[in-house]
Amino acid sequence: MEEYFLEKIQNFIILPRRFGLKNGKTHLFGCLKCGKTSIALDFAKKFKNPIYIDCKDPRLDIDNVKSMLLKYYLEKKIDILIVDNFISDFALPKLENIILITHSRDIFIPEDFLHKQIYPLTFEEYVSFDKKNLSINTLFNHFLKDGNLPEIQYLNEHQKISRKQEINYLAFKDNIELFKNLIPYQSRKITTNQLYTQIKKQLKISKDKIYHLINEFQSSGMIYLLPHIEDCKKPKKIYFYDFSIPYAFCNDKSFQAIFDNMVFLELLSKHKTIHYSENYDFITEKNQIFFCIPFPNAKLIEEKIIKSKIKYPKINIITINYDFEGRTNGIKWEAISFMNFALGGF
Repeated sequence: MEEYFLEKIQNFIILPRRFGLKNGKTHLFGCLKCGKTSIALDFAKKFKNPIYIDCKDPRLDIDNVKSMLLKYYLEKKIDILIVDNFISDFALPKLENIILITHSRDIFIPEDFLHKQIYPLTFEEYVSFDKKNLSINTLFNHFLKDGNLPEIQYLNEHQKISRKQEINYLAFKDNIELFKNLIPYQSRKITTNQLYTQIKKQLKISKDKIYHLINEFQSSGMIYLLPHIEDCKKPKKIYFYDFSIPYAFCNDKSFQAIFDNMVFLELLSKHKTIHYSENYDFITEKNQIFFCIPFPNAKLIEEKIIKSKIKYPKINIITINYDFEGRTNGIKWEAISFMNFALGGF
């Protein structure tokens, strides 16, 4: 079992992430290939006797593993346990340090575990992983095209799209066609019932099933449904765990939708709650207002602010590469390039 841990360490790209783990019992969950396992392995390297178990590894007999774990625990030959793809009936020893890894938070986890959702790379993390000393503009262009999954940036160019497709086929299995039908609605306001009405034209699927699967996709962090600031019954905006998904599955892509999704994920990594409104794209729990306008100018921004009739004292406009400040109708606004936004304190 010790060799199995070493094997996993050698086969993984282990890079430090901003998700700091502490000693104790932790449950890591999040979308497929976002880095949960590598974060756990990196943390476990500081222990003398780590054990890693993947419940989906066909080489392992789970019953034998449980017996061996008990033996190791009694002999004090284990000081941290990582259980990947954790299943609810897996008997855990009474260790102080245990990390359980799942895709969904909805699986049964013992009450004394701290839940921690893991997201794909932020732009700041993406930049920190650069080993070629590329310019910040080049890194941004790669990030915008390749997306935020950790392993993609280490692949050859011709491998990236096919690997991204493979990851999603593995994640969604028989439900991949439903997921593909969600992609055109990226960044759009829509209800689950409206999704059902549109998707049933392409797929033979019941309303109950689509409601169930949408909830399942949400619980595993594959999609996000952003609520309205004032009315939770209003249509929600749909976003994906990887903003660059359309590049792998669609011929017709909306750059605006991809950019909105990219900004949303950056905000999600820094804020507890985010909402939208008809008057602006995002508002955080700190009442920070954000517009996403990739290629603006001062006149366009002023027209947008006047039309929106926003009363907040300051508005942030996230752009591709435009930085500027102004004041319209007594409201201060600041246009910020995505790079400065993602690497700053927002």
